[in-house]
Amino acid sequence: MQEKKRVALVDDHHLVRAGLRALVEDLAGYDVVGEGADGSEVLELIDDVNPDVLVTDIAMKQVSGLDILPEVKKHHPGLPVILLTMHNTSDYLQTAIERGANAYLLKDSAEVELELALKAVLDGQIYISPKLSEQLLETLKHDDSKEEASVSKVLTPRQTEILKMLAEGKGTKEIAYDLGLSVKTIESHRSQIMERLQIRDLASLVRFAIKNGITDL
Repeated sequence: MQEKKRVALVDDHHLVRAGLRALVEDLAGYDVVGEGADGSEVLELIDDVNPDVLVTDIAMKQVSGLDILPEVKKHHPGLPVILLTMHNTSDYLQTAIERGANAYLLKDSAEVELELALKAVLDGQIYISPKLSEQLLETLKHDDSKEEASVSKVLTPRQTEILKMLAEGKGTKEIAYDLGLSVKTIESHRSQIMERLQIRDLASLVRFAIKNGITDL
């Protein structure tokens, strides 16, 4: 029997947490192992329950999920984080992606979206509510606030191809199969891509790929 994935929930509203717990535990293969009521509790919660994925509200009274996100990624870089929000503007979404969020889910999303987000982030992909993905694409395409390195000068054609596939949501095994390469080779390319671009997480890789026209998603 396959071991259930461990999920930690953080939201400053008890009823919201109870609803989330019920939704998660209704899904096959998931178990809620811990809860928190504020961003200030997140790091201790992670240390205590060692979750496979963290689901947290983006806005809380004391320390928000958005504020604590950089610390989570600093101390637990491999932990996927799903942000829940009522904010349906690209400003919050762009900040969340820049800080390393693995999924950005609107609270009024259909229940199936939570399951899709969990599956995506646990497979090393990112997930953005469909209502917001088009907004993000347009924002990033027209955001010239930062200079990005010339891709052709930094990455090899093969690395650019792999970056495109990563940005489009393909996992390491799928890329390896499509290109006829070993998983180890793809992982090595991915590490080199991140090192050359000085990028630490998949969400930032996606952002880079969009801004540089490598993918239209």
